[in-house]
Amino acid sequence: MGTVKGGTYQTLRVPNFSVHILRGLLEDANLDWQSALANAEIDPDAVNRPGGTIPARKELAFQLQFVGLTRDRTDLWVRAANAYSLGSFGVRGLALATAPTIEAWVEVASTTDYGPALFELASLRTAEGTVTGMEFTYPDAPEELIPFSVYRDLCFIARNFSWLFGSPFPFTRIDFPLAEASPELTANVPCNIDCDAETLRLWWDPTTSTQELPFGNAFQHASWIKADTQIVDTLRATGDWPDTVAKAIRTAPELNRKLANVAATLRVSPRTLQRKLELTGDDFAQLRDKTLSDLAADWLSNTDLSVALISRRLGYTEPASFTIAFKRWKGMPPTAYREASHYKNNVSPSV
Repeated sequence: MGTVKGGTYQTLRVPNFSVHILRGLLEDANLDWQSALANAEIDPDAVNRPGGTIPARKELAFQLQFVGLTRDRTDLWVRAANAYSLGSFGVRGLALATAPTIEAWVEVASTTDYGPALFELASLRTAEGTVTGMEFTYPDAPEELIPFSVYRDLCFIARNFSWLFGSPFPFTRIDFPLAEASPELTANVPCNIDCDAETLRLWWDPTTSTQELPFGNAFQHASWIKADTQIVDTLRATGDWPDTVAKAIRTAPELNRKLANVAATLRVSPRTLQRKLELTGDDFAQLRDKTLSDLAADWLSNTDLSVALISRRLGYTEPASFTIAFKRWKGMPPTAYREASHYKNNVSPSV
């Protein structure tokens, strides 16, 4: 498989929902999803595991496989877009779903990186500063992926804005960076689509941005934003980088096994995070192993979770890899550690 663009995206692990969606569409269309997964080096079991993650480079490789199989099936691209929901983005999705206005929605979306290094989202504003649209650019995405991304992003925004608005969203114009738009796409957008544009831009009347949304809730919106930024806020308050890194790993060990993932969570560059840890004399790999070791020991001692499930929760694809790591941390296999901890807890104190 050739080298593809993607910047820091290549080093991350991401939720498996995107590959799950696209695989299902290929199967429904009787297209060769098995070869697509194999070419992207993805285990089929990893695709159907609820809450699972996969390396981002493999997700990107599978998206390229999907596009290669569906070049003449833009109807499947639209179906893919409609399968995504705000819930796909966890706490950030809840912040978006409860936005009291479209302006508040755009503010959150344009300061959040959903696809690291693959697309950028910016607000379009009037001279007075009111939001009047949004712009998608794809500075580091593979060229062959951009048409699919444009379809997906436009349909996703149109669908979710209409849900938030309680009726078809009143876009005034769409600048579309492709030669033509398919009938399936135009059916999703009740306004003119100007093709051959420089980039994807969605426009609306600025007064629309400040209207109260029927399902918005300013209090909940603020609460979810606070939850999303809590780790970062703690860091700003204490300046304790090692402790904050450990908290980020404990919060999502399956996702945050790599420095680049933690850096993305903390909204800093990997280089900045590495430098901050070096200044305190800490090493990311040692912090990660200490945190994972403590989590594993706690789950083995105080829960009935299987070793296989614990290994998956900690981000290991194979229980054998977890066993090797645990023996390095604690000097014994996980099963022996569990037996020893249970024996210790059950022994009555001597009289």
